[in-house]
Amino acid sequence: MTSLRAYIITRALLTIPMILILVTLVFFILRIMPGDPVLAFARPGSPPEYLDEIRHSLGLDKPLFLNLRGSTAVVKPERLVLRADASAGADPVVMVTQGEKFAITKRVSNAEGEWVRISTGEGFEGLITAERVEWLRRVDLAVSIIETVEVDGQEWLRVQIPTGSLEGWAPVDQFAIQTNIFDSQYFNYLNDLLHLDLGTAIHPRGRPIAKDLREKFPATVELSVAAMIITILIGVSTGAYAAHKRRSVADYGFRLYSIIIYAIPVFWLGLMLQLIFGVYLGWFPVYGRIGTGLKPETITGLYVVDSILTRNWSALVSALKYLTLPALTLGLYLSGIFTRLTRANMLETLRQDYVRAARARGLPERVVVYKHALKNAFIPIVTMMGLQFALLLAGAVLTETTFSWPGMGLFLTQRIMDRDFPSVQGGVVFFAAIVASVNLIVDVIYALLDPRVRY
Repeated sequence: MTSLRAYIITRALLTIPMILILVTLVFFILRIMPGDPVLAFARPGSPPEYLDEIRHSLGLDKPLFLNLRGSTAVVKPERLVLRADASAGADPVVMVTQGEKFAITKRVSNAEGEWVRISTGEGFEGLITAERVEWLRRVDLAVSIIETVEVDGQEWLRVQIPTGSLEGWAPVDQFAIQTNIFDSQYFNYLNDLLHLDLGTAIHPRGRPIAKDLREKFPATVELSVAAMIITILIGVSTGAYAAHKRRSVADYGFRLYSIIIYAIPVFWLGLMLQLIFGVYLGWFPVYGRIGTGLKPETITGLYVVDSILTRNWSALVSALKYLTLPALTLGLYLSGIFTRLTRANMLETLRQDYVRAARARGLPERVVVYKHALKNAFIPIVTMMGLQFALLLAGAVLTETTFSWPGMGLFLTQRIMDRDFPSVQGGVVFFAAIVASVNLIVDVIYALLDPRVRY
């Protein structure tokens, strides 16, 4: 028991650097890919200031890894005018006062010296120009005008902006710059993950990614479980029978089947099943998850389970019909792997001494093969089951896309097309946690079945 406990703790600790490495790779790969996630969803002709404000709200204006430009700036003068560009001749935007603290969004050097751009942040109340009020209303931001104030012969409007923020430029010597090298996109993201915060989506803006994952994951679980049942029933039974009837017509037939079914592209197999059973025969629907108006009361998010729990039999029939073709597509595709794996392990097991001893005792061949040999050949098969099931839970992208199945795979595909960095990162982290958890469970089961792996 002590060795098993130590083995489980070691395997659990090893998952931490694995997830960290995966998160880091995905984070930097997404950042170096061409394209701007803000421009991907913004309306054509959106003002650059509006786009910069969105980038700031998403934290995309911070340095990628280490922040050496400064993270916050405290105003030194009694009053300071922030301008629309890094130039003393640029239009004034907002007036700030001594001691106010703002986040730095950019820092540049030009012929007039070094300038920083700061953001007022959410819930701003202060003095801005009338032109800036018009601009805010043009980009659909709510602005409440409190009063008109004259400062040094110029008219300013005191306003309240509940959502959104303003940005402006000023010389760097007008601020007391505070530097936090870890105030960057990467370390802020890791900090959010430690607090189990996957962030918010870019499109739709502000939607919590965890909420999307909670809605999409049950659909993928339902599809994965159904596909895995089909895979095991077909793959293990055909592999065991092929080993039992070695070098027979059935053996060659199942071996040929395993090669062909795995070589067929899964999306093509799905399209053929849609065409035959959905279009020509009309037996099953070809897209979606359940019929219109038949969605059962949500308890687990699994339509089949929820239909049974609520005794909604019409919803159960509809959910099973919609589930059949995508589950059959995935199940058939993966069954080829298990056919060959089961056959290979069964052949090796059937040559063991205890199998010969069982036959010598006069046990029926069926009992020897399917009770004694199959059970002992199951250790590597269980490992493969766990790995394949983890991959299915991580999103059967092609199958879900083919059948418009509203699960994790389709969700991730759509967010990649939208260039939604936070959603893609959140999805990958969620996938990594699933795969790591399933691998840990499989390793524990493996250790229980075979004590040799503990040492």
